[in-house]
Amino acid sequence: MASIAVLLSLTILPALISTASAYTCQSYTVPLKNVSAPSFLLSFEIKTEWDITDWTVNEARRDSATAFNPIAGTSTTVGDFDISARFCTPSTITKLPQTVLVMTHGLGADKTKYWDPTFDGGAQYSLLQAAVVAGYSVFHYDRLGTGNSTKADPHTVVQFPIQVEILASLTRLLLAPSSQYTMDISVVSAVHFGHSYGSYITAALASAYPELTRAISLSGYSGVFTYFNILIAGWQSRVAALLDPARWGDLQSGYVTPVDIHADTYLEFKSPYFNHSVTEWGFSVKSPYAIGELATLGQIPYDTTNFTKPVQVYQGRYDLSACGGNCDTVLNATALLWPRASPLNITGTFPAGHSVNLHYNSSQAFAVMLDFVAKNVPDM
Repeated sequence: MASIAVLLSLTILPALISTASAYTCQSYTVPLKNVSAPSFLLSFEIKTEWDITDWTVNEARRDSATAFNPIAGTSTTVGDFDISARFCTPSTITKLPQTVLVMTHGLGADKTKYWDPTFDGGAQYSLLQAAVVAGYSVFHYDRLGTGNSTKADPHTVVQFPIQVEILASLTRLLLAPSSQYTMDISVVSAVHFGHSYGSYITAALASAYPELTRAISLSGYSGVFTYFNILIAGWQSRVAALLDPARWGDLQSGYVTPVDIHADTYLEFKSPYFNHSVTEWGFSVKSPYAIGELATLGQIPYDTTNFTKPVQVYQGRYDLSACGGNCDTVLNATALLWPRASPLNITGTFPAGHSVNLHYNSSQAFAVMLDFVAKNVPDM
């Protein structure tokens, strides 16, 4: 894995402090310097709606694995990136805040949409709020290319390997003595949560840098790529800047997004287990994804078979991209990816689609996720 030189300057940019009855948060921008990772030259370029339509056909066809190669060569990316992030910690200090839950979101989201929804009544869908009430600190961030983080080139820079290196860099900063990013909390351990694409990033971190994490919890994930063509075909992605110029006109053409709310719902949700108003809010804050992210997922083989720490996979039973719409028996293959995890907890029966956190009864899912942390990362 490529090495990283990080933070020639650690000055925190102007921060926003917010408080709630149970916790206090600080928002800031983390300037990462000279982040280095393998990268790939793509065999295609997205400029028009015709281009993204052709790419969809090529990736969704049943023989795409042999008929279409999105990679034309290899290279290396080195760059400086500003990462928008937020750290929250319980207002009543105990030893638990020394464990930080590091949350990485998936495609089409940002740091708040999936982990801490901001609409009226969104608290019941917030894993962040459940975690701080349970006594943990939480760090969540906008991945490169999303939210308020740097919008780098969506073809050549915003790819899977650089996202892994950025997560590793951020984790090192949180674990550093006297870190500027932890609100004076002396963080001693990190547990990594991922959703969807963020789960693949988290799994790759566990493989490449196991020393940086105490345990991982994955959702929207099976580790099986068999059903990604179902995602790609149904999402019907469009060039974001062309689809909605008023909203995304400043983005480069390689940033794409589902064609409408129903295509988005197709991937994210399963009736009757969600409220339509939640979907409407989610689509209103949609963050386009970089085409390079999907094109490079799986191009570097991260070996998870030697990871020996706790692993949790918590799945909505009807997840399309992870399980083809039915996780029954599919997660048997997931278990084979983590043979030495201790323990390995896999649950695939929660009544939800892909976005577990945004369905009814999400509080029950949060209880299981946080119980996994409590049992496997004891109070230090």
